Amino acid sequence: MGVPRIGFIGFGEAAFHISSGLWSEGIEQIVAFDAMLEDLAYGPLIKERAQAAHVSLVSSMQQLIESSDVILCATSAKYAVKIAEDAVKFVKDNQLYADLNSASPTVKKEIATIIGASGALFVDAAVMEAVPPYRHKVPISVSGNGASRFADLMGAYGMNITVINDKAGSSSAMKMVRSVFMKGFTALLLETLSAAHKSGIEREIIQSIGGTLSDRSIEELANLLITRTAVHAERRVAEMEEVTNTLRELNLDFAISAATKIKLQHLVDLDLKLYFNGNAPERYEQVLEAINEISQVSN
Repeated sequence: MGVPRIGFIGFGEAAFHISSGLWSEGIEQIVAFDAMLEDLAYGPLIKERAQAAHVSLVSSMQQLIESSDVILCATSAKYAVKIAEDAVKFVKDNQLYADLNSASPTVKKEIATIIGASGALFVDAAVMEAVPPYRHKVPISVSGNGASRFADLMGAYGMNITVINDKAGSSSAMKMVRSVFMKGFTALLLETLSAAHKSGIEREIIQSIGGTLSDRSIEELANLLITRTAVHAERRVAEMEEVTNTLRELNLDFAISAATKIKLQHLVDLDLKLYFNGNAPERYEQVLEAINEISQVSN
């Protein structure tokens, strides 16, 4: 295959930045179909972005697929299956269909089955960082029966693609598990800084947290925090009760702190302190193994 023809289903922020980057790498045939093209609110932005990225807008799914070698679905997880059901009517066995939506492994497997019925190759593509700073070079993990071919083809045009395996769902599993931390951390940071701001100690809190996080790797933090929490969870449950009371008095939302208390109480209920004889283990993996072991026995 020469220079691939690229087609985007959905032309939002991610598609705009990726396509503009690919155009700069020499891919000039890029088309997009977006169901919101004629929407009074969103249509003008879609057209403006398409013009800026040198992307041709088409009026139907069929037209998009017939004009593309590589199809990239970048809409929303809640529409991904329905879009695949519409697209499979037109895709051929010489095409690549990559789903970039943040969907569960189960959804990606379902899409792989739908697309596979046509003979086309499916790519479970998980975007692992925010797209705008990287454009087409944003790190993407891929799996599925089309993963290797997609990486070889698009890697030649500057895309930063890591092949996980040939099983649809593996890449999205990485994305979902990572989101437990990334989205949870963002929510936690918002709750923390809201309280700090209202208490007039915002700068001090940022410096204090920064000192804890900046000098250690994630693995070092896990070995420090998870191991000690395993044997001190009961005391920390009591502390989180005081935390939620404090946020309540500040008239602030405390959903994350309340959830933290529930999570810590779960460790208390597992009696990890007794399991480790009151001594914090050295490695976080020991805590994970203990949780699995005790949970299996209790079930």
